[in-house]
This record gives sequence, C-alpha cells and structure tokens, in this order.
Amino acid sequence: PLAASPAGCRVVQRALDLATGQEQIMIAEQMRGHVRDASTSPHANHVLQKCVELLHPENLQFILDEMKGHAVVTARHRFGCRVLERLIEHCPSWQTEPILEEILAGVSQLSRHTFGNFVVQHILEHGTQPQRKVVAGMLYSDIQRLARHRVASHVVRAALVHCEGEDRDRLIAAMRADANELADLSHHHCGSFVVREMRREMRR
Repeated sequence: PLAASPAGCRVVQRALDLATGQEQIMIAEQMRGHVRDASTSPHANHVLQKCVELLHPENLQFILDEMKGHAVVTARHRFGCRVLERLIEHCPSWQTEPILEEILAGVSQLSRHTFGNFVVQHILEHGTQPQRKVVAGMLYSDIQRLARHRVASHVVRAALVHCEGEDRDRLIAAMRADANELADLSHHHCGSFVVREMRREMRR
C-alpha cells in the first residue's frame, strides 16, 4: 500500500493535511484491517500518527479496536510505541482505557524497556489519576533499583513530575528513608538525575 513506502507515506500525510474532514475519514478508513502492520511499519506508522492527530476520536475507534490484545507488544516496538503515544495524547481516557489496562498490567517490564518506557511516561503525563497511581505503586515497590536503572529512572522522574499528592510523597519518602541509600543514589550515574528531580519537586 502507498502508506508503506517512503515517498508514499509522505504523499498520504500531505493529503491528510489538505483534505476536508470527510476526506480525512475516507483516507483513514484505508488503514482499517491493517493497523497492526501499519503501526510497526517504518513509514506507515507516520500515517497512523497523522490520522490520530487530525481526526476526531470517534473516527479512530477502529485503530484502538485493532490494537486490543496487542498493546504491550506494540508498546515494545520502536514505531508502535509512537502510535500509542499519539492515541494517549489525543483520545479521551474512556476510549483508551481497554488498551491502557493491558499496558498497565505489564507496566513493570515496560518501564524498563527501551521503547515501552516512553508509553508509560505518556500515561503519567496524560492518563487518569488512577492510572498514574498504578504506575506509582509499581515504582514504589522497587524504587531504589528502578531509580538506578538506565531506562526506568526516566519513568521515576516522570512520576515525580506528574503524580499528585500522596503518590508523589510516598515515592519521595521511599527514596529518603535510608540516608546512606540516598547518598549513594545521588552519586549514581542515573540515580543522580532522579534525586535532582526529587529535590526540585520538594521545593515546589
């Protein structure tokens, strides 16, 4: 299909930019039945992202439906994670809830994953308070190790920024519970950035 080639995906994106609302829907409908393949294509994923950015959420339901049961695999993919990020940004929480439930069920591993961690960070930024609480609870259970992890430390920093009240306070308290651990964390090549974020949040 046109969207799967380098030049073709640019043509389709340009067509979406110039099209009327009804024409955009007709173009997006060409992706129906091909969402999983398109989301992992180095070119077609850009067309899916453009559809999510431009169309009304009610016209995107087929994308979410086709991702059901495959959200964790998609989150771990270098291109698929970007499509999920756009859906989290642009669709209401009731619409994304089924696929985010899948992601939250695997949030511990995804937070450590090179691509999955970006989806988890998007949930922290754009998700609901109960969804943030799930992520915060997982981080709290292993905060010292995750704060030192090359990838998961970025999720810990995002949680400190986006979690509210009690959840953020619990994470901070867990990191400060042992003075020796905190001193070690502040000198760790990944943990030092977490500690810096923690201190910034404590001053707010």
